[in-house]
Amino acid sequence: MFCPGCATRLDQIVAFCPLCGRDLQSLRERMDAGCPGSEGGLTVTWQGGQVILGLALVGIAFLVISGGTVILERLGAGLAWGAWLGSHAIGLVILGTVWLLGQYQGRLSLATIGLRRPRTSWPLALFLAGAALSVSIGFTALYALAMKPLGIDLLLPPDVPREVVFNGYAVVLTFEALAGWTPLTEEIFFRGFVMPGLVARWGVVGAAVGSAIIFSLFHLHPGVLVPIFLTGLLLAALYHVTGSLWPPVIAHAGQNAVALLAIIYGG
Repeated sequence: MFCPGCATRLDQIVAFCPLCGRDLQSLRERMDAGCPGSEGGLTVTWQGGQVILGLALVGIAFLVISGGTVILERLGAGLAWGAWLGSHAIGLVILGTVWLLGQYQGRLSLATIGLRRPRTSWPLALFLAGAALSVSIGFTALYALAMKPLGIDLLLPPDVPREVVFNGYAVVLTFEALAGWTPLTEEIFFRGFVMPGLVARWGVVGAAVGSAIIFSLFHLHPGVLVPIFLTGLLLAALYHVTGSLWPPVIAHAGQNAVALLAIIYGG
């Protein structure tokens, strides 16, 4: 069990957190009653209304920031700078949105949004993250092969231009943004915020499917809707099994890193 106030791991049954003094008795009663959102010893204080508002805020910000990056590119900033600045900007909006709406009826902690140690062992959590990554990459490759004979370009994953990656040693900035910052902030939003907020109404399975659909739709291109939906399901299952957002972040970062390496070395 983790304290929802300060994320302290509690190995003994206590009425109050020894570190921050949070009342844990009422939380334990919710857990015993099987109330949604109390899994893992953490109460989620936001639900569907806050999730919808969060999606609206992030969606609007995404469109505005995407338009801004297009303007930057036309002004000569380049695709790499557009991707770097855009990813950081939308990530900051995500963190601000989660913080603002996660304060609803309670105090937000890192543990509440999933940034805590796995309830499984770390070796098992890393193994599951690797398995999810392998299945996701394998399915994406098979999907592309299956769609190619149809001759419908719209159903194929889009080709990402090499110019989206910085040249030389500056490539580190691209990996930092797209294989570090982006997976972290997206997992905080889609798995740490959206999915738990849907559990009360839809249950764990419904929330996992719903968050995966939303995650897929946010990527816009029809050619990636199906592969990213499956990836979203895998990441949601990984979060549910391990009780921690870190394994999904690792798997997500791994997939983005593989995609960047394919862009760099695949021509």
